[in-house]
Amino acid sequence: EPAFVCPVSGAPLCAGGEARRLGAHNLPDFVALVCKLWLGDGIRLQISAFREGVCSVMPLGPLLAFEPLELRALLCGTLHIEWEESELHRHIIPTGGLSRDLPPYRLLIDELLTMPHAERAQFLNFVTSCPHLPPSGLETLEIEVSPQRQGLSIPTSQTCGNKLYLPAYRTLDELRSGLHIAFANAEYGGLHEHTTA
Repeated sequence: EPAFVCPVSGAPLCAGGEARRLGAHNLPDFVALVCKLWLGDGIRLQISAFREGVCSVMPLGPLLAFEPLELRALLCGTLHIEWEESELHRHIIPTGGLSRDLPPYRLLIDELLTMPHAERAQFLNFVTSCPHLPPSGLETLEIEVSPQRQGLSIPTSQTCGNKLYLPAYRTLDELRSGLHIAFANAEYGGLHEHTTA
């Protein structure tokens, strides 16, 4: 029979909680106690440790001048991904025999410029393991693009080095299709941490 205990740990939610029967009449009390445990008392030590860690890097006083969204942007970067063609050319660097005038590189830049926000986030996540730009923008990432040498028809990446391995696409449709397949399957493995043969 249900009692006033934590649904996860089984710990009593109040004094005598294991003997207190749960019913429709006292369900609001049960929910309030679970919320208090999960979002208050139960994480108080973790919140305290987190606060202490942040304050050891930066005192709390100066942080109070910022709104929560401003802090998120300063610490985590921007969630809205904007870039210009000149910025892409500066910070997406062809390597390994790929050059700026070859079709795969030109097509990639064209596609990145026209991608909607959600796909830009997927691209960044695929290449860098972070779906948004750092606070200083694309310049921090310096993404390298090299030819795909394993004969694969879809891109692979090395997220630890911000490297993209791109097949020799000749059309925008081929590139777009390859990127969509790579993005859709990236979480299943085999497309990240490319190793050259």
